[in-house]
Amino acid sequence: MKKSIEKLREKLKAQLKDIKNIYIGDPILIPTSCLPCISIDPVKTETNIIDNQRDSHIHYISVALIIDARQYFGKEPKEMVGTSYLMEKMEEEDADGNIKENTILGVLRDNLTLESNRTIQNISTIDYTVRSRSEELITLEAVANLQVEYIVNR
Repeated sequence: MKKSIEKLREKLKAQLKDIKNIYIGDPILIPTSCLPCISIDPVKTETNIIDNQRDSHIHYISVALIIDARQYFGKEPKEMVGTSYLMEKMEEEDADGNIKENTILGVLRDNLTLESNRTIQNISTIDYTVRSRSEELITLEAVANLQVEYIVNR
């Protein structure tokens, strides 16, 4: 799992220059100076026997884009500024309906093969939420849930 997460971090860091930090695991209490940030979190691993020589490990991982919601307080509800930013950075489409390369989803789609035996198999959902991280910090978050398969010879 750790290597899958490190590979994802490497790919995201190379492409998304305006993200201030990429954490492995949810940092919970995030300094506002480190926002916007990405958190790459392990969820679970499933191991399946392929044959008498190989195993398949499926790593379930979430990739969260986290921004400070307080900067959008006082905006008119119709503006949805923070939510719009999350949608643009996570999954914005171009005029033809293709996911833009400089989005999180675009980076993941362009790097389905993380290495020869480690591939992104599925990006199942993208969830949007508001989270109270402390009395002072409320965040808006977009979370992509994906599966990375790692096939290993025994």
